[in-house]
Amino acid sequence: MSTPAAEAGHIPDVTVITGAYNSMPYITRSVTSVLEQTIGTDRLQILVINDGSTDGTGAELDRLAAENPALTVIHQENSGGPAGPRNVGLERATGRYVFFLDADDYLGRETLARMVETADANGTDVVVGKMIGVNGRNAPTSMYHQNLARTDVFSSRVYWTLNPMKLFRRELVEQHRLRFRPELKVGQDQPFTSAAYLNADGISVIGDYECVYWVKRDDGGNNTSVTKGTAPRIRFLRAMFELVGEYVPEGPRRDHLLARHYNIDLPHTIRQLRREKLASDRKAAFEDMRRLFDQWYTEGAAAGLSVVERLLMELVRRGDLDDLLTASKYHRKLGDQDAEHLVENGRVYARYPFFRDPARNIPDSFYDITDELPIPFRIGKAELDAATGVVHLAGKIKAPGPDGWNAPPELLLKQRGGIVRHRLPLSLGQAHDKAGYQDFRLDLDPATAGGGEPLTEALWDLSLACGDANATRFGDRNNANLAKQPAMHVAPTHAGTGQVFTLYAIRSTGHLTLELGEIKHKAAKRFEAAAQSMTRRDELVVDVRGSVSGLPADGVRLDVEGPTGVVASAVARPGRTSGATRTYRARLRLPREARKRRDAFTPKVTVRAGGLNWSVPVRPAGPAAAGAADGPPAGRNLVSVLRTATSRLAARK
Repeated sequence: MSTPAAEAGHIPDVTVITGAYNSMPYITRSVTSVLEQTIGTDRLQILVINDGSTDGTGAELDRLAAENPALTVIHQENSGGPAGPRNVGLERATGRYVFFLDADDYLGRETLARMVETADANGTDVVVGKMIGVNGRNAPTSMYHQNLARTDVFSSRVYWTLNPMKLFRRELVEQHRLRFRPELKVGQDQPFTSAAYLNADGISVIGDYECVYWVKRDDGGNNTSVTKGTAPRIRFLRAMFELVGEYVPEGPRRDHLLARHYNIDLPHTIRQLRREKLASDRKAAFEDMRRLFDQWYTEGAAAGLSVVERLLMELVRRGDLDDLLTASKYHRKLGDQDAEHLVENGRVYARYPFFRDPARNIPDSFYDITDELPIPFRIGKAELDAATGVVHLAGKIKAPGPDGWNAPPELLLKQRGGIVRHRLPLSLGQAHDKAGYQDFRLDLDPATAGGGEPLTEALWDLSLACGDANATRFGDRNNANLAKQPAMHVAPTHAGTGQVFTLYAIRSTGHLTLELGEIKHKAAKRFEAAAQSMTRRDELVVDVRGSVSGLPADGVRLDVEGPTGVVASAVARPGRTSGATRTYRARLRLPREARKRRDAFTPKVTVRAGGLNWSVPVRPAGPAAAGAADGPPAGRNLVSVLRTATSRLAARK
């Protein structure tokens, strides 16, 4: 059976592939979300594979197909997992791109249009779209903090999302003959996505639009929820380790990717091991796990784990199953707060299980949490200088361990979602208080903080660190000295064309972030413009309020636009400053043609700084505001509304 797009003889932009097994009532919303895409069904090939459903899913798909010629339904015997239906869809696919949508989930209306536009504009082979959890499902978040036109698995967090609900260039898929792995009962999709990432000519990220809604079923029937047992997870881990090993040579890059599997998949595997009912099954799975980690576990990978995780890995490698199950109870207690400590010779040791047990003889290094201790600090100042755009930080700090600093303390700038880091030394005072604190200060200039170069557009999280250890996020939600509102500054010459800096605290934690570019905070939203009235001389008076510092003297302008463009302009003169907000006032007399053609001209405010500019709509205020809060009446622009309102006010007087 072919789709209308194929019969018409043209290549669709996207083939959407959905495998469905007992997916009622979710399948209706899932398929409808594809049929209603703004890209249009004429640009889609929609394939739904009914994988032997017994709950009415097949009948519902036939009903939808009868009403929507763009939808093709393929019925088959149950294959035992999502890999089979997806592979059937790939064999039938004709689109330039393929997108896999699970039958439980659904799309935002603009998802496919935005993804195709992104891939075409940037020449990328994979587009990763923002996912939103529904009904309590926890969706990944770390890779969606900003749009990325072109990235890879080493400079972003995309490898931390390996489900296949992404846009893949079909040429890439067929060139490398990428298919799903039906022999895996867990993670059938991850080898496909991982191989696509590692072979892709660029990956794009859409972080500012909710592309995929990831649904937790009320009946708990999601595939990852119903698959049990340790053996399937070990087979999956082996497949992922071998795949990464095939494409990435030994070294830090391979360790970076493998760390994802140790951090995320190791806890799941040990949890399943504890749940095995038969001792023989538990022992066999444990020995298989041991052989796997003996082959792939390296010192580089170990460096990315916490102390308690390294202890668990040591117990696996020693072959101590009972000890592993005992110690694994501590896995959720990562860090120093849930264990008793021993302070000795300037080091701090956590009393995790078997610490200095002569029968085990585990080295103290597996209990040494000195480098994981948070750095104690108190904030005195955290502000963005309105005149220069420099971030001023000050406060008190002390060494985390009992033996003082083992490396000079510094501010660590970490690119959110990436692996780029910059370090800036703190200036320390000599005096110590009774608690061991000493003063610190730092002036962070975005123009030089990137190793002497301007910081690139990204979210930069601020941490305190000493050497490569004790990284502690900077900021405290309980500290009254930390500014509650984001501070925004525009630097007209930064990065050549100008850039916006925003210093803000994450609401849930109070941790500080320096935003370069308009990733989360938009400059245009920090301005509002209100037209007060028209004078009898047809002079337009507009007041502007803005909370962006650093604008040039002529950065705020009032323009009056007509059918052929701007016919008059005036610079808004700065007025009072109250906190972070500054007022501006512009006066402009309409030109003669505007006075003759009374309904043909509309004012707007433009904010400019270097190569940056923002348009701010002008709303009526004062006597014209009544009945016009949402804009002028149909067929009339703001100039005519204000003129009429002013005339009526004068008549009343």
